[in-house]
Amino acid sequence: MKQQIQVQQEHEILSLACGIAYSRVPAWYGATTRDLLMDVVFPKNRANCKPHPAILWICGGAFCVEDRAVWLPELMFLARSGYVVASIDYRTCGEEPFPAALIDVKSAIRFLKANAQEFCIDPACVCVMGESAGGTLACLAGLTANQAEFDRGQYLSADSSVQAVVDLYGITDLAAMQTRKADAKSGVPSWAFEGFAGGDTPGELARASAVNYVTKDAPPFLIFHGRADDVVPIQQSLTLYNLLLEASADATLYCVNDAEHGDALFFQEACTRRILSFLSRTLKTQE
Repeated sequence: MKQQIQVQQEHEILSLACGIAYSRVPAWYGATTRDLLMDVVFPKNRANCKPHPAILWICGGAFCVEDRAVWLPELMFLARSGYVVASIDYRTCGEEPFPAALIDVKSAIRFLKANAQEFCIDPACVCVMGESAGGTLACLAGLTANQAEFDRGQYLSADSSVQAVVDLYGITDLAAMQTRKADAKSGVPSWAFEGFAGGDTPGELARASAVNYVTKDAPPFLIFHGRADDVVPIQQSLTLYNLLLEASADATLYCVNDAEHGDALFFQEACTRRILSFLSRTLKTQE
């Protein structure tokens, strides 16, 4: 059968650039170095491309493992909706404790801003988003814009502030996790979040907890947490949400019925349309 059809272009054609080095960090007990990599989904046709808002995605993995590629298929709803999406490697607790992973996230933010033209990014419209341990880091990155101790490495002429945070069931108060560990039959192993913090003292746990960085200058937050989560208690998100409201910050929390930790429910239309609505409201591209 032969037919002639008329086709209208309805969306941008996207490219995936894999394995872009955004930072070089010490490795093997400081004797060598290794590159931290990111994968970026951005418009294929960059000539005369208008700047797009950007989403920096951070994978979870109990602070022990991460894979920048594993969530990319589920993040395509963001790319198809006009956002540049970058997913990153970062140092896990087996390599270097806090603040190494946060330093890496902030390095990635600065890299995207410094290379905004190459990726069609509006550097004034960046959101950090993550799940589980990645949510922990997203919250920390969003709340520490003015903490110079966490900005180290390259591209220091760019700042690491973000205009929005999306947190999926992250840990926000490590001390509260520690008090729960004695009688907990499930959850994040204490050695994992204590390894992330660099120890189990109150000071170490507090320094790596987002709840201790909340101010009135916090960017808008969108938080999702499952009511059936037996890994990270929903109280972690409730505590952060309440502190943000007390500081007069912009915060929204969705408690998802029946959702467990890392549940597929978080990437269903009922959640993704709320994410897109939040991003449309908070990330205002510059004309």
